[in-house]
Order: sequence, then structure tokens, then C-alpha cells
Amino acid sequence: MTARRIVLILLWILSLVGITYYGGPVSYGFFAAVTLAPLISLLYTLIVLIRFKIYQDVNRKNVTAGSISDFYITLQNEDPFTYSGIRITFYSPFSTISGIDENAEYELPPHSGIKKETSLFCKYRGEYEVGVRKIIIRDYLKIFRLTFKNREPFRVNVLPAVYRPVALKTLENIDSASVDSLGGNTEPDVTVREYVPGDDIRKIHWKLTAASGKLLVRNTTGEEKQGIGIIMDPERYSQDPYDYLPLENKITETVIALLQFFLANSVNASAYTRQTVLRTDIVKDADAFKEFYTFLSGYRFEKDTSVKEMLSQLISEGTLFSHRIVIAVLHTISADTLDAIRIMELNGVTVIVYLITDNEHEAENARTLLHGRFFRIGTEEDLKEVL
Repeated sequence: MTARRIVLILLWILSLVGITYYGGPVSYGFFAAVTLAPLISLLYTLIVLIRFKIYQDVNRKNVTAGSISDFYITLQNEDPFTYSGIRITFYSPFSTISGIDENAEYELPPHSGIKKETSLFCKYRGEYEVGVRKIIIRDYLKIFRLTFKNREPFRVNVLPAVYRPVALKTLENIDSASVDSLGGNTEPDVTVREYVPGDDIRKIHWKLTAASGKLLVRNTTGEEKQGIGIIMDPERYSQDPYDYLPLENKITETVIALLQFFLANSVNASAYTRQTVLRTDIVKDADAFKEFYTFLSGYRFEKDTSVKEMLSQLISEGTLFSHRIVIAVLHTISADTLDAIRIMELNGVTVIVYLITDNEHEAENARTLLHGRFFRIGTEEDLKEVL
């Protein structure tokens, strides 16, 4: 294309010399032709850019992360003249399109279209644009090439992948008492929560208060601990989808896999999430899981919704103390999180943390602080290998 431009410039200079020194209809005709040809070519390209149509569709209502769907792309010419030199490029790296070459150029005769049946693979759960991202149009003289973003991008809500683990090898190192507690109840226990103004001071548990450094009051007595509590980190820590999509995808994928494991082993599990308000889902059968999965499919992580607020409310209400084991699926571990874990452990709750991060340094610090009941899962790791 650069060579063609150089030739055109040289021809234009030559025509200018011709009309300057020779004149006459031939020289002026040659000058007009060399001058108008690129302008007409550019105008043609602009018209194609404005009039060119792209239609996209997927063959199923729901697209699931990690699965392949049939995806249809139609390039349409609705004008009485030919479109030439059309190329398309696709969104990445969240999704890939196979079955079509990005380097191929298409020519569309008048009132015609080209329909391509391709395969769409979405890597992460969430809502984002897929398919054709940009259109590249080259004029018929191959002088100009215009690139523009698709004016009508195709957006999909990708559902989280469902992995059903037969076993959880990450629990093999938990002490035997904790493992045994997956299947049954223990003796009645005393639970505590943080003191709030108005509580009866006679209910203050002075021994645990001294150990924790915070005023703790007895919550309930005589209730049997049972089931599993799973806390899902609700916070969106970045506005960049390249950062938050892989992380949020792995958090939801891990929570779903844990629920699938406990459901298959007839262990009641309560999933705790939060948006504007705290939500509790008791997943004890397939219908309950389906309801929670539907909720997760449209769930939006929020910047202003933190796991700190979530844990504070759950501990204040004493909700977590009814469980034998609480599993927290988090993206980071703060001092407030560690305080909440200590309070749960003081109440006889075994706490296990799955930290979703690619930061090895943060993972090592957390592993030291949590004394072994901790597992790191990278955002790109396969749960079949690590869970």
C-alpha cells in the first residue's frame, strides 16, 4: 500500500509538471484523473464504512464459561455496488472465535451477504463483548485502509462453569476432627459475638474477651453445630476487566465446585454473598443449587461491597457460629479478616480459606498466619488440578 501511494504521488507531481510546462487538454485531463481518483476512492471507502452491516448471533440462549458455542457472523451489503477489501478482527483474550481467518479479505457483490458459522469460546464468567471488534476496509485502488470499531458489538452474559469434584484433596491435610465434622453434629456448644451497646453485661464471656482483646458476649447456648458455611468475597477490586474478570470467574467457579462436592456427599452447605444486602442460600438439594446458580449467573461484584462488612454482620448476628466448618473464598486477606477468623475459631468453628490470587508473596504471608488451613488458587489454574 505504501508503494502505491508513492507511485500516486509521483504521478500527481508528473501531471503538475505537465500542466505547468505544456498545458493542453491531455495534460489537464491527466492531472484531473490523478487528483480525483484517490478522492473518489476515499469517498467510496467512507460510504462502505457507513453502510456496511454486521449481524452476529449465538445458537443458544446461555453461554457458559469454558464451553464452545456455535456462533454466526453475517457480513451484509445492502447497496447496488460492490464492497471490496473487507476484513474483520475479534475481541480477545476473554473469548476466541475459531473457524474464520482474521487475515482473510472479503468482497461482497451488490445486495448480498456472507454468513460464517464459527465457534465461540468464552474463557471467563461475566458480561462482556465477544465476536467482531473492528472492521478494516480497503479501497479498490488499495491506497487507503480505514479501521473502525464495530458500532453494534455483541454482548453476552457468560454463565459460570460447573465443576463437580469427586473429592477435595485440599481438605486432606485438615485435622481428623474437622474432617469428621463434615458428616455429623457434635455436642452442644456456647457461641459468642462482639458486644454491642444494649447487651446484657452478665452475658459477657470474660475468658474469650481476654483472649481476643474485644468484648464478646454469649450468643446462644445448646445449639448443635452442623453443616458448612461458604463465604464468597463480593468485592470488585479493580475497574479494569483484564484484572477483575479472571479473579471473579475463579471465585464463583470455586464456590460452585465446593457446593457441588458437599451436595453430592449429602452435607448441607450455606452460601453467603452480599450486594446491597446479605444473602444466604441453604444448598441442600438440586433445586436449591439451581436457584443459587441462577443468582450467581447475574451476580455483580461491587467496589463498595467488602468482605469486611459481610463478616462483621455475620459475626454480629452469630450466624457463622452454628457451622462446624466455615470456608471463605477470598481475593485478599486483611487484618479485619484475620480478626473475624480468630473469633470464629474461639467459638469452635474450623475456618478454611481459599485465596484466589496470583501473588505468591501474599499467599506465603497468609499461609503463615492461618497455620495450614489455607490454600492458594491462581486465577488461571484448573480446579481439577488444584482443588
